[in-house]
Amino acid sequence: MSILKSSIFEPYLPSSYDKVEHQKCFLYHNYNHGNDGNIFFTKNEKINYENLINALLSQKIDTTLTGKVYLGKLSSLPRHKIKDYFKENKVNKTSRLDQSDTIILNKEYLIEFNKMFESASSWYRLKPCKAYKFDSEHDKNYIESVSKSYYKGNIIFNDSFIIMTTEESKNRITPKLINFLQDKKSEDLYYKSLYREKSLIEVHNYLEYIWKNPHVKVIFDENIMEPLNEDGFELDEEYLTTLDGMFESKSQDNINLALEMLSNVNIEKNSLTIALFLNKHRNKFSWGSGLSITKNNSFKSTLKYFKSKDINFESDWRSFSANLYKLHKDNPKNLEIINEFIQQNINQYLKEFSNKQYIEVKLESLALKG
Repeated sequence: MSILKSSIFEPYLPSSYDKVEHQKCFLYHNYNHGNDGNIFFTKNEKINYENLINALLSQKIDTTLTGKVYLGKLSSLPRHKIKDYFKENKVNKTSRLDQSDTIILNKEYLIEFNKMFESASSWYRLKPCKAYKFDSEHDKNYIESVSKSYYKGNIIFNDSFIIMTTEESKNRITPKLINFLQDKKSEDLYYKSLYREKSLIEVHNYLEYIWKNPHVKVIFDENIMEPLNEDGFELDEEYLTTLDGMFESKSQDNINLALEMLSNVNIEKNSLTIALFLNKHRNKFSWGSGLSITKNNSFKSTLKYFKSKDINFESDWRSFSANLYKLHKDNPKNLEIINEFIQQNINQYLKEFSNKQYIEVKLESLALKG
């Protein structure tokens, strides 16, 4: 697989890679503002990466940190907590991916990368293309002469020169170039243009290293949150009352302090309570309020945790409660709390849309349908 930087028309590859072996082609198109390059796969690479990602996403949970541990840009764990945790457990960490035995990362980045293979959306998925390679100076000169009027001279001559064509681009390429390419040998590839998606380049580096080093263990942020937060606070009524008051003040400083406090709560034991608390206050962060829940660095790992569990506390109570049910369906105590939450919302809805009299519902049990 190659990652190509469109602004400078140079292949973007880790220094440890064999440039000749991995270089598939040079990009041939105009530079667009915001374009971070293109990512290419052969058919076999596409299959191999799909299988690798699916294996990682379905692996058994194991939070044992072995060998040298790498915590790079793709981990959202709070650094102050992980620093103390590493120190207490005498973890041998490394700042270099290529020296790691264990990698910690946020699962969301891997899921985002996987959309290139599985998503039905044209924005995410890979598209087919053909790559034509030319080495002779005569071919290069001819290509430049019949193409520069459209491509504005954005042609790079290197050890080899390669043109990428797609079904969409065929209508924009000059007839002379189309005729020239008709009898030339090409390679079928899959590609995706990256638009402000530099994290995908980082994910590629991780996957390439894991593929070449099958002994490497991968641990997701969400799975290490529990041991990381073992000494976290328990959310009791007094604590919640204090946090309520800070959110009700509608002061960003107070909210930031409340978020800092929440980031020190044991999230595994209190995830339902935190989700319900944030859902209760969701309207305070509507557009135009001037308030934000996403800018506190310490709390970002908690937000990432909920996203990895498909819990969107900003959503309507119906979809929100359905996702809560899926997450807590094996915990009878939490199901009672979710039942009460749904019952309150149904009754509030009935009350709001009545004149004087209304029906009050009492739920006996919950069952997820659809």
